[in-house]
Amino acid sequence: MKLPSCENEARVLQALESGLKAEAMEAPLRLHVAGCPSCAELISVYELFQHDSAELCATARVPEAGRVWWRATMAARRATAERALRPILIAEKTALAVSAGALIALLIFAAPWIAEQVSHTSALKGAFVLSLPLSSLVVASFSGFILVLAGAIYTLWAEK
Repeated sequence: MKLPSCENEARVLQALESGLKAEAMEAPLRLHVAGCPSCAELISVYELFQHDSAELCATARVPEAGRVWWRATMAARRATAERALRPILIAEKTALAVSAGALIALLIFAAPWIAEQVSHTSALKGAFVLSLPLSSLVVASFSGFILVLAGAIYTLWAEK
């Protein structure tokens, strides 16, 4: 439902925005407002908004300028430090991935020797590692390295 509007609303609004109260408007406009419900409602809503704005401005707590400046400076320093440390973090994660892959490869390649050392016990005679040929161990170690490297790359990209 569209409410009827008055052609004098723009003049009334312009007078209100210039700081005039309804009583201080020029006589013809004041007489019009007294008889026009649309313009009278416009004035009442405008005055309510002005009153609420004044109340909110009076009760608003604005922090000190020095504190705002200090917080902005600290945030800028933190951002700069994070940007400066990013290459170091990437190098650390890459080193971690490479060393984990190397450890897995070492354990897989050393598995036959370890199996030979403990083959004297009867519990490990039927173990899975003992029955794998060397080529399968190489493929398994390479696959493990690729998986660790893929996980490291994913964690690096996930942080961005």
